[in-house]
Amino acid sequence: MQHKRLIWQLYPSQLLITLAALLAFTWYGTSSIRSFQLSETAASLESQAHLVAGTVGLYLGHDDRVGLAAFCREAGKKTTTRLTVIAPDGKVLADSDEDPLRMENHNDRPEIMAALAGKIVPSLRFSQTLQENLMYVAIPLQDEGNRIGVLRAATPVTAMDQALSAIYQKIIWGSFVVALIASLVAWFIARRISKPLERMKLGAERFAQGDFAVRLREEGAEELASLARALNEMAFQLDGRIETIVRQHSQLQAVFSSMVEGVITVDTGERILDVNQSGAQLLNVDPGKIKGKSILLALRNTHLQNFVKNALACASPIEGEISSRMSADGEEKYFYAHGTRLQDSQGHIAGALIVLNDVTKLRRLESIRRDFVANVSHELKTPITSIEGFAETLLDGALDDPEDARRFVAIIGKQASRLHSIVEDLLALSRVEQEARREEIVLQELPVAEILQAAIQSCSPRAEEENMVINLVCAETLTARINPALLEQAVVNLLDNAVKYSGKGSAIKIEADNEQGEVLIRISDNGVGIAAQDITRIFERFYRVDKARSAKLGGTGLGLSIVKHIVAAHHGHITVKSRPGKGSIFTIHLPACV
Repeated sequence: MQHKRLIWQLYPSQLLITLAALLAFTWYGTSSIRSFQLSETAASLESQAHLVAGTVGLYLGHDDRVGLAAFCREAGKKTTTRLTVIAPDGKVLADSDEDPLRMENHNDRPEIMAALAGKIVPSLRFSQTLQENLMYVAIPLQDEGNRIGVLRAATPVTAMDQALSAIYQKIIWGSFVVALIASLVAWFIARRISKPLERMKLGAERFAQGDFAVRLREEGAEELASLARALNEMAFQLDGRIETIVRQHSQLQAVFSSMVEGVITVDTGERILDVNQSGAQLLNVDPGKIKGKSILLALRNTHLQNFVKNALACASPIEGEISSRMSADGEEKYFYAHGTRLQDSQGHIAGALIVLNDVTKLRRLESIRRDFVANVSHELKTPITSIEGFAETLLDGALDDPEDARRFVAIIGKQASRLHSIVEDLLALSRVEQEARREEIVLQELPVAEILQAAIQSCSPRAEEENMVINLVCAETLTARINPALLEQAVVNLLDNAVKYSGKGSAIKIEADNEQGEVLIRISDNGVGIAAQDITRIFERFYRVDKARSAKLGGTGLGLSIVKHIVAAHHGHITVKSRPGKGSIFTIHLPACV
């Protein structure tokens, strides 16, 4: 961010304030002068009208129009004032400057209307007769209490406007001179303020370079002198604390050498001195709230407290695994900890440094691997044991009985097919995982309807055997970035499950649409449904909701796991809605094409 110099922050504001004050003064002064001149002119006109009102009334009383006109011309000429006599009906009877016969009715003039109402109201407007601005004042004429007309006096205000214009010009030039003087004064003041600050800046730069012996001059205003004193005191304090910083350097280096892992430092009383951000996230705590507290009260973990105690007691570094339930979701977490004692420059024990590595994922992967190996062993053992048993039975003499031999060979063939299916599904699942991890799966923008139709054709024979109908609702123009072979396999697996677990004569529906930036593919059935506690686990390898039914229907337990990995390879996810006895809805969410 570019900063302005102090002088350019002070100077414009002062100049603006000065100009604003000058403009306000000019406006107020000229308005006051103009108002005063107008009021004086109106008073003068009223006085002149009253002076001649008596004579005009005599002429009107004798109905002497000729004498009245002559008197108005003569009086108007002597007083340089335009005099006009108007009858009560607005007709002009006499005028000092114009022929009354050529003048229009004045009944609508504001000053005439006011005079007829018994009021005197000056009026300033442009005269169409004389083509200039005039000030008008009208007074009522009465004879023995009866209103016989109106006498109006008028004078041009052009001269006054010209005089005011000259005054305006003088005020503007005066304001310009004052603004120039004010700008020079503001410049001088800003320079007086900025020079000491510049010298302080140079001194502060020397402080930053480590030269704390320099002292700043206490000059200028009291605020600047106080700032110089504060900077000098700061330099003195910094000079005294540098030695302390050097002593703590070795401890800080050890604390922040492994910032990727969680780092905790404790004193000899097992109170937490500091914890880095990674450590706070691993232990799910607020660093500011646990500093100064004992390790047991702050973290509520006896395993970690015992590890800290051992680290303080042992001269050599120690290692060990610690478990904790401090995660936000309440699940157990595992850490591999390294502990070592901290010593000051005199060799005294200052505390301990604990470094934590999160190995929770590794432990979970090991657990998944063990479960997978156990499940695979169990799934493979069943057909292998069956094949081995029936083969031994055949060898023991069952071959001599053709009917038993045929039945046993059929069972061996069925178990061999099941074994082949398990191996094929395992290979398919492994292949999808590896290709997705290596980003070898090619995605193309293709019509979704063609893939869904191909999947329906693959499942149609079995659906027809069960007298089932598969309905498709998908726009031909709907497209997504997909791998056609993998997506077809995923849809086939879902359709195959829908056929297996739905009753005869049921209807299965496939819908595909673009909603809120996603391509959604829904497979709905009216089958047995899935319990809520099983929905979170149905995508695990070899997990079966109803093991007896699954074994009877010939499933391998890997179909939904393959679906999940195929959808993940398409950068999407799959969701399930189901109720026991009400059927299930599997929804594949794929990113829409941009």
